[in-house]
Amino acid sequence: AFLATFYSRLHACLKAMESTSGFGNAGGPAGQMGSSGDVFTNTGLTDQMTSAMVGHFAREITHGSLNLWPQLVQTAKSYFDVTHGYVLRKVLWQMLPLPGEKPKSTDGEINAAEDWTRRVYQGLEVQIEVPDAYIPTMGFITYVILYCLVQGLQEKFAPDMLSSMLTLCLVVLVLETAAAKAALYVAGSPEAPVVDLVVLFGYKYLHLSVQLLVGLVIGGGWRPTGIFYKLFSLGMVVNCGVALWQVLHRLPRFHPVASGQDCKTELHQIVIKALPALQALVYWWLLPAWASQPALPAMESGITTTILKAAAAAANGTGT
Repeated sequence: AFLATFYSRLHACLKAMESTSGFGNAGGPAGQMGSSGDVFTNTGLTDQMTSAMVGHFAREITHGSLNLWPQLVQTAKSYFDVTHGYVLRKVLWQMLPLPGEKPKSTDGEINAAEDWTRRVYQGLEVQIEVPDAYIPTMGFITYVILYCLVQGLQEKFAPDMLSSMLTLCLVVLVLETAAAKAALYVAGSPEAPVVDLVVLFGYKYLHLSVQLLVGLVIGGGWRPTGIFYKLFSLGMVVNCGVALWQVLHRLPRFHPVASGQDCKTELHQIVIKALPALQALVYWWLLPAWASQPALPAMESGITTTILKAAAAAANGTGT
């Protein structure tokens, strides 16, 4: 609407300038050229109109920007308006994504405020599956820092690794969102919010951050070993995919709509199962390549053997 108004008013101003400057009027050469006084008068009038047009466009752009800014702030607030209790609850739900209870229609801001783990927006309680942007953002930053820390402990860190990892993660997020949007569109869900998809695919960085922290504690910067870490890694991958499936399955905004009612088709069921599988593959690909802990050098091993032999000989000499 703003662009249409902009171009219509620009066209009207150009028409006014053309009619004022005398172009297109009937008459002979004298009428076309005009006198020198008319030329200066028209030139001055044209300059005034140009200044007025520039000022008008500046006011339009400023007015449009001011109208757009509150919408951006309101949208960001809806995704970042969370409490500490809700963040703790949502993180635990991401680690173990069981179906959550749907909020009752009678629950409002007063009833929901009694539970400090509830998320309330505009006086209504929000389902646990509804995405927020705070946890994915923090997980994204933490993952990049931990990834670079792992590479630094393995003496593989480079100054440009931080920026390259940020770029890689953002590109992966954009590609995942585009693929999911296209798949849901084909499956009959053209109204699936793009921002929600970006946030949903950003939750995997929370799982990656938790797995990297556990790996650092177990392996000390080198490849973690043991059956516990392998089972934990498998559980994190499964939970990441199941959490995404729960959201796509339960929230109506990702369902196909036919005649104003939800209509889950077979293609839609395949899509909401394929997207979590894709999420699990990307998750596994983003894990760092842990290096094996180096063995003791041969020289140190020889010195240790010599010391042990000398100690044994001294003990034998003392015994005799």
